Amino acid sequence: MTYREIINSVLRRLRETEIDSDWSGDISNSTITPYQKLIGELVNDSKKSVESYHDWNALRETFNIRTKAGNMQYTLGDALRGAGVSFNVLDVINQSTGTVLEQIPNDEMNRKIFPISPSNSGEPRYYAFNGISQASTSREPDFNIDFYPIPDEQQIISVNIVGAQQDLTTASQVLRVPSQPVILGAWARAIAERGEDGGTQQGAVAGEARDALLQAVQLDAGNFEYERDWYVN
Repeated sequence: MTYREIINSVLRRLRETEIDSDWSGDISNSTITPYQKLIGELVNDSKKSVESYHDWNALRETFNIRTKAGNMQYTLGDALRGAGVSFNVLDVINQSTGTVLEQIPNDEMNRKIFPISPSNSGEPRYYAFNGISQASTSREPDFNIDFYPIPDEQQIISVNIVGAQQDLTTASQVLRVPSQPVILGAWARAIAERGEDGGTQQGAVAGEARDALLQAVQLDAGNFEYERDWYVN
């Protein structure tokens, strides 16, 4: 569903006037009513809550880093696309060798790397996140990632993540996560914001939102059944 369709779905439940056509550009600069903009904010609040609940398939991305000899730090993004700062790492794997890299704390990374010497170079086996870089002024910064040993040749390291979708702002943007729990969650927030029912309807709608979220998680998790299995070697 598009951003406008989701907002209208919430507005109908509130018996409020729908947005009759797509607006141009960012919703904050549009000519729709202040209340419609408020619902747009509540939709994004609900979206964040749904996104944080589960490692959704629709939010999974791979960032391929092409290493350079002698360069230990890279940014998870470029001018066109980035991981941002809100994500979970699934795994980090060297495509060239099949090695799965292990995450370590920054202080341990610093102890391994410094002082830099030829013995610190080789195939990366560890990684650590270290600050952010502003790869593009049109979006939030992206995490930096350090590798150890410091790469001694060009290889491709894949960073597989589950990352949050940026806030919806334009009318035609499509929501990635399931829409029903987002709609019901925004509706519950709108009822609470009005404060007119003493919490009776808000509680009922919030319960429906939780049920819809659990059902959506169950369906999505069914596509990754082996991630829930434990093995003993």
